[in-house]
Amino acid sequence: MASHSPNRPAPVSHKSFTEAPAIGRVVSIVQGQDTATIGLYREEQFFLLAADPLKIDGVSIGDIVGFTLSAPDRIGTLERIGGAAPRAWRDGGDALRWRKEYGGSTRMERLRLRHRIVRELRAYFDEEGFIEVETPILVPAPSPEAQFSPFTAGDRFLITSPEFQLKRMLVGGFERIYRIGPVFRGREAGRLHNPEFTLLEWYRAGCGLGALAQDLEAILQRLLPLATVQDEKGRLGVTADPYANPDAEPARVDIAAPFHRHSVAQLFREHLGMNIAGATRAAELRRAAIDAGVADTEGLPEDFEAAFFLLWSRFEHELGRDRPLLVVDWPAPLASLARLKPGDPTVAERMELLLGGIELANGFAELTDAAEQRRRFEKDLANRAARALPAVPLDERFLDSLAQGLPPAAGMALGVDRLVMVLTGATHIAQVLPFAWDEL
Repeated sequence: MASHSPNRPAPVSHKSFTEAPAIGRVVSIVQGQDTATIGLYREEQFFLLAADPLKIDGVSIGDIVGFTLSAPDRIGTLERIGGAAPRAWRDGGDALRWRKEYGGSTRMERLRLRHRIVRELRAYFDEEGFIEVETPILVPAPSPEAQFSPFTAGDRFLITSPEFQLKRMLVGGFERIYRIGPVFRGREAGRLHNPEFTLLEWYRAGCGLGALAQDLEAILQRLLPLATVQDEKGRLGVTADPYANPDAEPARVDIAAPFHRHSVAQLFREHLGMNIAGATRAAELRRAAIDAGVADTEGLPEDFEAAFFLLWSRFEHELGRDRPLLVVDWPAPLASLARLKPGDPTVAERMELLLGGIELANGFAELTDAAEQRRRFEKDLANRAARALPAVPLDERFLDSLAQGLPPAAGMALGVDRLVMVLTGATHIAQVLPFAWDEL
């Protein structure tokens, strides 16, 4: 009998298991009169081994055993050392959760690679003269932007980003800092979203978006040797596009530097035939869409951000499918905490990295004007009220810190989970997390 359809058997060097027993989990047993076959996991590796029926007498599926091998495919000794309680064994539990294969790799294998990726990220920033800092997870005020749904914890909030705290440190004289850690955003769950996820955020004082672009290029090329989904030309096979069938042929992305760079207006012109240059109101987006003959645009929302992203979603999945794409010059209403572009106040110095149709990173040349930042925050609060979203307090200490003088700086936030997905061929964020939101 068998209770599990396991991964392909791993090649075995039985010399490793001839003396000290290895620990395994039994997932299948086929009992014959003169011979038996037992399937078991050791970490993420599955072994299908022949055994003397007497040696597995009394062993059940779900048991934890210590075993040695007498040959590459044969049990030498086997001893039950633990296992599931009566009627507690099941295929969907933790015993197999991280060992099941998805798209050629187990989750355990992807988590091992995730460890190496994060280690390489830290090595890059250390070599660049950054220091890693740990900022609070609980804060008195989250970002007020309407797209965020922050979690409350008593009289505080779980951070949606460490941005405010890291910028306060820039005000205090730190010049190169980064943080890798959890952030929290409600109402975000799906193939590319988990309400708790890992964000890498870094800041360079005295630099602009060009330095951040070079960081992104260097990071991806540094990590390419770790990727498990390269083709014969060294291109990444990216399969996590949320608009595509996960069984479809992956995008083949050449990550050689320099990355392609296009403005938002250029992308709207190329993909929808729309001229949105200078547009800062929803009515202007609607008129540009009608003029271009874009279907189903009469009912676009009155809110600029909502209207913009409804149109953006029509082609976002097509971006960065052959080369990573840096999207720059975002409309001013989407500036968030970015400064407006000198000489053209209709666009902001904001940059996003898209790869295989997936947004990986979002960064700004930072706004340093405290009065302008307060005005934007107050507009965010008005947007929240208009959408019937819960009110949140403003971070007065952050605004006070800006008033003390934030030096010219640029900052970038990169989703670590999505980065691991891209490098491992995962099709769902759960495949690169120890625990997804619905597994707790």
